[in-house]
Amino acid sequence: MMNSTQINSDECVGWEQIWRSGDIPPRYRSLAAPNDTVVEWATTVPVGSTILDVGCGVGRHVTYLGGLGFSLAGVDISPTGVQQTKAICAERGVVFDGRISDMNTLPWPDNTFAAALSTSTIHHHRRAGIMRALAEIWRVLQPGGLFLVDFPSTDTLTYQELRRQVETGQISEVEPNTFVDQRPDSEDADGFLPHHFCDEADLRDLLHAFDILKLEADLHEAQLDIGSGLVGKWVAWVRRPLL
Repeated sequence: MMNSTQINSDECVGWEQIWRSGDIPPRYRSLAAPNDTVVEWATTVPVGSTILDVGCGVGRHVTYLGGLGFSLAGVDISPTGVQQTKAICAERGVVFDGRISDMNTLPWPDNTFAAALSTSTIHHHRRAGIMRALAEIWRVLQPGGLFLVDFPSTDTLTYQELRRQVETGQISEVEPNTFVDQRPDSEDADGFLPHHFCDEADLRDLLHAFDILKLEADLHEAQLDIGSGLVGKWVAWVRRPLL
């Protein structure tokens, strides 16, 4: 049975539109290839662990990790996202505990999971919301539990373009380095949500409660419609301290 806790109705409606549409970006579909960082990180998770996917979407990383023999739990604010993840897991024999919930109030007891991941998700909050989500993940991890997370980088062409759009009045900077695109014709499917970008100091501060095992700027040169430059994210491998 899927449980619901505190749900932001505007956010839920927005994600429902994305996951119900027939136009889900290919890289986020249920059977799309996992992020390279997830593939590498999974080799460090103890065999047989139960892993929590925070913002599981329609199950891309759940199905991949389940195929490696892990048991999975997942949370998403979209009922459709959780339903589609449960369906693909049932097809593939993956053990999956799916819940409908905001990530700021995770519906599991303290010290439940050996590992957790969250890709392309937690940055969709203002900074205070990010801190609450990270605190919840810390709470449900076991001492020594591993966590993989990524954040958009300020050292990118994307960030520079958002700064330009703020200056021309196209989008809003609702707090430092947090942008919202409320234009009805926005090309960004999740533009209605905040997008928080980090530099290294900001990210280290957000993750201060964790032991940082690896922190890297996963950036590469790209040619986009807006020009050429660096694109990518910060990727952090951390763990809840043992004590």
